[in-house]
Amino acid sequence: MGITGIGSVQTYIYNSQTGKLSSKNGSADEFVDYFNGTLSGGSSQSLNGYDDLKKHNIERLIDLNGSWGRNWFQPDKVEYEITCEIVNGEESSYSVNGKKVLTAYVAATHLLPPRWEDIKSPYKTHQSKAYDPETNSMNIAVGDVFDLGNGYKLKVQEDYIETVGYGTGSAADDEKIRHLEYGLNALIHFADQQCSSCLIWPEHTPMLLSFLQELGIDTSREFTLNETKCIVQNGMIRESGNKWVVPSSIYNKALQQYEEFLSQPLSSRKGSSLKA
Repeated sequence: MGITGIGSVQTYIYNSQTGKLSSKNGSADEFVDYFNGTLSGGSSQSLNGYDDLKKHNIERLIDLNGSWGRNWFQPDKVEYEITCEIVNGEESSYSVNGKKVLTAYVAATHLLPPRWEDIKSPYKTHQSKAYDPETNSMNIAVGDVFDLGNGYKLKVQEDYIETVGYGTGSAADDEKIRHLEYGLNALIHFADQQCSSCLIWPEHTPMLLSFLQELGIDTSREFTLNETKCIVQNGMIRESGNKWVVPSSIYNKALQQYEEFLSQPLSSRKGSSLKA
């Protein structure tokens, strides 16, 4: 049997009466022995964390049979082909007789570095870039100054937004600018991949969108801010294509570490479990 890893596609024969697996061609297969309980993970150098997850997910698939109308295994048939595809460290799919029936996800968020979400940390972007209409993109960088044209200016300092002009308007104007200041701080940290977009508060979002539109950005479609692709969903600014709360660069680094961990032989785990 080959080493299981990203891109692996393997098919087994499942006997619904015995609950056991066998290899499709009848040859010896350590994963089959591991699944059937005749081989421990610690006694093989070929089995790894991907195999541990695969075993767990096939067991889930079998347990789910008959639940919520999922009748994958019928009483009038004994043997079925179960095909497993490892897409990456967080996703794998399982088919029965060629029909995909289960997609399993495992989040790598448990490998995130401590204090990864720090909205008080220095901004990362120091290179200003004017709006580019062709790519609908721009940078907001340390040192940028934005004259709002109403007596107020916003200056991007190393780790905060400085507002010039407090007191030049009404108390209501001061309060509005203060909210924009807080919102822009969160927006830059988000665009610099330092925090989740959830830290951009809903009450700040409308004025941030207006601010970006004044700079030329078309927020009705995907735009790029400080190299982060953004979209507006349900009135909120989000990272485009990101299904996790964690910024993609941080999550992808954690996922890479997780995939390296999964590739290690089970014999080196000393009983550790990867089950989701």
